Amino acid sequence: MLLAAALLYLQETIPDPPLPTETLQNTSSVVPLPEDVSPVRLRNTLRNLCREPRLAGSKESKLAIDYVTTVFQEAGLRVERQRYLCYLPRQIDASLWLLDQGERQQLDLEERGYPEDPDSIRNQVAPMHGLTQPGHVRGRVVFAGRGLVSDFEELRKSGVNPAGTIALIRYGGLYRGLKVKNAADAGCVGALLYTDSDDDGKAKGEVLPNGPWRPHDGIQRGSVFNGNGDALTPGVAALADAERISLNAATGLVTIPSIPISMVNATLLFGTDGRPERPGQLASRIEMQVEQDPAPVWIENVIGWIDAEDPDAEWVVAGAHRDAWGFGAVDNGTGTAVLLETARVLGAAAAAGWRPQRSIALATWDGEEWGLVGSNEWVEQHRDDLMARAVAYLNMDVVASGPNFGASCTPGLVAVLNQACADEQIEAPANLGVPGGGSDHVPFLEIAGVEVSSFGFHGGSGAYHSAYDTPYLIEKYLDPEFQHHAAAGRMLVRMLTNLASKSTRVDGIRGWANRAGQEASKLELPADLARRLAAAIQELEALAATTTADHPHRFLRLFIPAARSERLILWRTAGYGAAWFPEIKNALAAGKNPAAATSSVIRALNRGAALLRGSQ
Repeated sequence: MLLAAALLYLQETIPDPPLPTETLQNTSSVVPLPEDVSPVRLRNTLRNLCREPRLAGSKESKLAIDYVTTVFQEAGLRVERQRYLCYLPRQIDASLWLLDQGERQQLDLEERGYPEDPDSIRNQVAPMHGLTQPGHVRGRVVFAGRGLVSDFEELRKSGVNPAGTIALIRYGGLYRGLKVKNAADAGCVGALLYTDSDDDGKAKGEVLPNGPWRPHDGIQRGSVFNGNGDALTPGVAALADAERISLNAATGLVTIPSIPISMVNATLLFGTDGRPERPGQLASRIEMQVEQDPAPVWIENVIGWIDAEDPDAEWVVAGAHRDAWGFGAVDNGTGTAVLLETARVLGAAAAAGWRPQRSIALATWDGEEWGLVGSNEWVEQHRDDLMARAVAYLNMDVVASGPNFGASCTPGLVAVLNQACADEQIEAPANLGVPGGGSDHVPFLEIAGVEVSSFGFHGGSGAYHSAYDTPYLIEKYLDPEFQHHAAAGRMLVRMLTNLASKSTRVDGIRGWANRAGQEASKLELPADLARRLAAAIQELEALAATTTADHPHRFLRLFIPAARSERLILWRTAGYGAAWFPEIKNALAAGKNPAAATSSVIRALNRGAALLRGSQ
């Protein structure tokens, strides 16, 4: 029955559904109109994007590449397509066996799907961890909780030696790549990661297909790379002729094999007693194998430009990752659909005579799910231009999964975001903190010192990185009328139109200086270093309070080291979170003298103060 339903769906949907014949309202105005955003077009755009899986570099993903190119071209945008050759080892096979008294039972690592949603059945991307280590290992299973360092310490304190074991780890609380790294550091030879039904399954409500939560066989795929970009070309774009380091020299790669599994299989490994309350030894012994093809893979970004009249104009960039671990309707069909609809609205305004004073780039990134690869390589390739010309980057990742508005941004974009919220009659978050890790804003902020923002409308579901993240989930439960998509589109049109005007000042100097002062006070530095750092920040804060400096959006670039492989020294992502003064904290954590790292930050603060004094 399931196979028949899948074949019937394929026969019915091979033709690309046409876009609606409605036309944009904005045919005479010379400014983009947010009300031109169409929920009907957004629905059809999402369906077109999700016709096939979009695993980065796969043959199926090329359909989406061609589709977004066509949308940009039809909207009148100038289109650039940029390819990169990256290390994204493809899983050939993954196997898991339960060993019990000499018997070897192979476990099912697939998701079953359901006939109500044929996409959940057909052409699934195999459950995998991107950039995990291949290997064939066996051992006793230990339950390692959330995979925190403290969980492995608790194992040892309870008398369980993790060395030589395979860690069963619950998703949540920590980026999955750090979970696997912690397991390897504890001596484990392999890791299995599962999503517990208490986190996003039946404990939350009805599971798919009867509700939006994760069924027992749902599996969360994802990267376990503890880094960003192509692992073999740090600091330079992964063009075909780029110089590549050896695999042994690459940093951020985990050293043991790992596999994502379902709650069904986790329950088997827990045994009749169920999941322990605390980390501990399990009775199960298992054997696991991961096979990969390490050949480099081509990925492709597609960028649509609306150029200002001045060829030397500044840039405003908005982006959404196009790749996915399957059909990827929520992650990130939502963000890509909104970006494409925005391209139509802005393109129609440009055709009617509107011209932005700052050039606008709308980017669909590839390879985000493997470690922000496409955006990272593009920023590395265009780093000098971005540092000279970029005003802001707006990130559209999972922007329409429910009714609850959320946002984060760097200090320079707080006013722009708040204005868009006011215009849209949305209550802006009271605390707009700097976005954490895990999406494409990271390279813009850390490599090029660009002010960034991320926003969206969110709700609850249990399809993250699974075969169940399909249009069915959105159309049935999360946004049936595509009103949340449309609201996100209107927000993006408002922010881009505002930022495209040279009169819009993106000034985060005061905010960055004030937050730096707060964070510096938490550092456990020697007294002399603490005084010097505090004095430098205080001087900058005083000057920032009254500054009228030109191009204040370039302030963060003072904290970008000259070496192309280095990143922002004021603030940096850590897994899904963030760390202030990362080099200072790394030195302190390693028991090293923090003087050099602290002096580097102080010199940058002093350069900022000198710049502000000169502008007064």
